Amino acid sequence: MDCGTKNELAVRKLPWALAPYCLISWWIMEQFSADAFYRIGISLSELDSAVEKYPRDSNVGGSGLADAFRQMLDAIHIQCLKIDLKVSLGCADELLDMLLRHPFTIRELQDGLRELRNTIRREMEVCFFFYMPSRQTELYDQKELFGSLVNTKFPSIQYDMIEAGDCYAMGRGTACVFHLMRIMEVGVQAFGNKLGVLLVTDKNWQNILDEINKGIKALPSKGVDTVDLSQAAANLYAVKLAWRNEVMHPSDKYTLEEARDLVGQVKLFMEQLAMLV
Repeated sequence: MDCGTKNELAVRKLPWALAPYCLISWWIMEQFSADAFYRIGISLSELDSAVEKYPRDSNVGGSGLADAFRQMLDAIHIQCLKIDLKVSLGCADELLDMLLRHPFTIRELQDGLRELRNTIRREMEVCFFFYMPSRQTELYDQKELFGSLVNTKFPSIQYDMIEAGDCYAMGRGTACVFHLMRIMEVGVQAFGNKLGVLLVTDKNWQNILDEINKGIKALPSKGVDTVDLSQAAANLYAVKLAWRNEVMHPSDKYTLEEARDLVGQVKLFMEQLAMLV
């Protein structure tokens, strides 16, 4: 194999290594690696079949058979390089180096092939992939989970918003709820500021809600924002009543269904709030 070919393959990156912690579809994985694994298996089988035709102690060095073996190992080298099996690549190269020595025996080649096969298996055993059900992927790595307006009005929630969606997608319902509650803290304080509540960062939700309700009642009943503010306050109270009191207890756990429901409630509240502040 010429150096140019090796270098060209060396710069290729695995899709999951190029973008770690991102979704890689089964199709992409199959397109990238299935063919390589198949070709490695075929080449190993062909080598096994070839060496079985000869006595184990026979000397193969210098024969045309050595060139045939070298071509098969070159093919394995290429596929190991393609899918980044670094240790297996080194093992294949050791076998190639052995084929350049004279003499070598079928026994040595069989032992080397056995080691190569075991090395490939071991190296594949230490690579892990996480399966995510397709119904959960819609919330994964969503930069605008609550919409562009919410992002614009509340840039500080971006981290928790993405994490809430990711935790849900990864099957972590309780973690999703905690991130959503951090978002609600920002929303509640912004809501309080909108209605002139003083020292919102020093008050708990109930105190802020009480003062919000007082502020809304003081507004003209036919005011442009009164109905919208009242609806937002109702949604805020629903979230508090259904979730926040329980979240404060570490022993509580939340299912994915509960977390998904809260994502919708928090999204609705933050969308309403973004149009009001």
